[in-house]
Amino acid sequence: MPVALCIWLQQHATATDKSPVIVEELNAANWETLVPQGKEVDAIYGDLVLQNSNVRAVIAKPVTTRNANMTVRNVGGCLIDFTTRKYESDQLSAFFPARRAFGFSPETAVAFSSSVEVVNGVQSQSGEATLKVVAAGTQENPSLTVTYALHIDKHYLEVESAWTNTTNAALTLVLEDDLRADAGKEDMPKTPNGMVELCWFHDIFWQQAYGVYAPGFKIRCNSNARESVLVYEPVDGKPIVVKPGETFSMMRLLFVAQDLSGVMADYLDAREQGNQLVEAKLTVQGDGRHVAGARIALKCGDESWGTVVTGEDGSVMRRLPSGTCEATVSVAGQNFPMQQLTLADNGQHVLELAEYHPGNASITVTDAEGRAIPAKIEFKGNNQTPTPNWGPETAEHFVRNLAYTANGKVRTELAAGEYDITISHGPEYDAEFTKLTVQPGKTSDLNVTIPRVIETPGWVSADFHSHSSPSGDNTSSQRGRVLNLAAEHVEFAPCTEHNRVSTYIDHIKALGLEPFLATVSGMELTGTPLPLNHQNVFPLTYRPRTQDGGAPVTDVSPETQMERIAAWDSNSVKLIQQNHPDIGWLFYDRDGDQKPDEGYSRSFGIMNVTEIHPIDPLLNPTRYQIYGGKETGNQTALNWLQLLNQGFRIYGVVNTDSHYNFHGSGGLRIWVKSGTDDPAKISLDEMRDNARNGKIVMSNGPYLDVTFRETGSADAPVIAGQDLAAESKKVTASIKVQCPNWFDIDTVIVLVNGRRHANLTFSRDTHPDMFGKDALKFAHDVEIELTEDAHLVVLTGHRTQLIGDVMGPMWGTQHPAALNNPVFVDIDGDGFKANKDTLDIPLPVKFAEEDKR
Repeated sequence: MPVALCIWLQQHATATDKSPVIVEELNAANWETLVPQGKEVDAIYGDLVLQNSNVRAVIAKPVTTRNANMTVRNVGGCLIDFTTRKYESDQLSAFFPARRAFGFSPETAVAFSSSVEVVNGVQSQSGEATLKVVAAGTQENPSLTVTYALHIDKHYLEVESAWTNTTNAALTLVLEDDLRADAGKEDMPKTPNGMVELCWFHDIFWQQAYGVYAPGFKIRCNSNARESVLVYEPVDGKPIVVKPGETFSMMRLLFVAQDLSGVMADYLDAREQGNQLVEAKLTVQGDGRHVAGARIALKCGDESWGTVVTGEDGSVMRRLPSGTCEATVSVAGQNFPMQQLTLADNGQHVLELAEYHPGNASITVTDAEGRAIPAKIEFKGNNQTPTPNWGPETAEHFVRNLAYTANGKVRTELAAGEYDITISHGPEYDAEFTKLTVQPGKTSDLNVTIPRVIETPGWVSADFHSHSSPSGDNTSSQRGRVLNLAAEHVEFAPCTEHNRVSTYIDHIKALGLEPFLATVSGMELTGTPLPLNHQNVFPLTYRPRTQDGGAPVTDVSPETQMERIAAWDSNSVKLIQQNHPDIGWLFYDRDGDQKPDEGYSRSFGIMNVTEIHPIDPLLNPTRYQIYGGKETGNQTALNWLQLLNQGFRIYGVVNTDSHYNFHGSGGLRIWVKSGTDDPAKISLDEMRDNARNGKIVMSNGPYLDVTFRETGSADAPVIAGQDLAAESKKVTASIKVQCPNWFDIDTVIVLVNGRRHANLTFSRDTHPDMFGKDALKFAHDVEIELTEDAHLVVLTGHRTQLIGDVMGPMWGTQHPAALNNPVFVDIDGDGFKANKDTLDIPLPVKFAEEDKR
């Protein structure tokens, strides 16, 4: 700890709880009381908090290794978390003073002052806390001192930058900052690009808004979905020229509030123009009933005052400009006509929605034994009834027109009308397709039982690859990810954020999901070149509240990166998974010039499994993956079969790699061999070890149960990933395929060394009597005669039908498909030997579009 900071903390320790304004370094003792709330919080031990009764700000420890997440990097000395105390929901990734042009030194200076004054019997208190970070100057560049200051009663954070010219020539300064706030999947308007006095952004759903104001300057604000660049231009239009040895300073005021109207009010207060505002209470009603969660878009004069959201009582109190304002209400995505308001101080304004007639839906979901289960419930309006749109794809319980429940219960207000309801709990359960009529002012009850029709004894469903906001490349709630997984009946899911070790445990406990979902800490180490150098790994030791949770760092070499993962945590045993590979690039074309070479050969013996999805193209295989009639990549699953023929024993997995929460999880899954069918009793070591040994079945829905034995042998059969001796050259495959009521299969194929054979291909067209109509679609022993050692894979699916709407607009476009990891059959007693067959196509190299080959 820097000396100056250490001395101050000792002096301040006794005053913290009594002081309305504080600055402290985060540690184990103060973490729970000082860290803000919100899905974008990135604070760790060693960062510094400035706090008063109105706002809370976190400044990242000024060290070069400080990254907020994978894509928000080099944040040392920058503002990374900022919330209003009235409604903490951090949505700021970072505010970068001077647009990342300076690297701050580890030394910081903090100060605190306070006083009490009594005038005419009235007591007032003043004080401020400050934090300074410094970037040293050189003969080529000036020094920069940034001072963060928080006053006792203010609703904003002051950020002052001071440039001192340490060169031998006059410098013309470019005054600029940038801030990061990802709006891609959010309801997050930003200041229209151009010259403004207040640059802002506002996350409407997550309810946090921010503003930047620089007294004496106008701001040229230029934003995209991720970044806003703020260039400050003096009001007098003169350039800022600093002579050698001179210093120039400028101030910015950073505002945070629950919504843009709050930011605008605080901004006007800072400019001593708050007397233009009046207190107004806005209440939204439908049929005389208060409407919670209604959005009110406000326009006062020619200026937007953002969108406010009503609370549980259907109302919201805000300071707004007096006079006439326009209010446009929306409820769950349904827009209503604009209404004019005349605002006066302490006014009570009721926005009655003449066209909105709300009722309530109360839905309970249980399994056949009456046990409440997690579920996904889709609402679609029928005829004139609007389909609800509750929130963005980053949300938790209500995501667009989906409701996710951890306990089988959903209660929500809805516009009166008729709804098509789909209730599901993953592909081991039937889905319920029903209708619900909601009447105005009444509660419509729906009690649904969805039976488990697929039995998977000795196997648990898993997804080894998921993401949420801590990954840095998306903004989804991590709790929403856990809800997704449980609702889709994923029973084991390691936490695999990008470049950060994290955990789902707190969410699982908070949601009461321990009986349904097991987890372990892991990560996806995401380096370059993209997208090749990505590996998932679990288990890893989670070191909470430290940089990256104690994760290893990336490398530009996939080989070095995998070696680093393998050695991490004292060479502990892990599952190492290659993510979404271009198999040609990884194994046969290291330099990516479309000419075969040794590939990244040091990694071959380190990876245990590799992702091979999509798998449904294997039903009608082509050399390249085809989307929209265009070749878009090597066909990974087919290339994996080629690898097996070359002697690589790297097992296959399929995962969703989900980043958002609208039908995010469940579209791909694996079943892993397990000693228990109870998620609460899953052995994490067994999951790791069985996956390392290929005891995995891959699927986008169908459940495939297949064992192999030498024909006539009394020995126990073998399963995916295992070896089988069959000197008789005859093998019996016992194949069972099950599906719920919402998709089907029409094909079963036994692939011998990756090849199809007519006598081992079965379809509803050619063998109709072999296929069932209920949950059990196929259950037969298939005899296989071999002429050489062979790896055996059973592939099943439907060649024409799709998974359908239960899995949403992306996953639902897949053809049902499943396949096992290979069983390796030795027919001559000298161990399995691969046959080197390339399946009638060349071994792959890095994919290139046709005109570049």
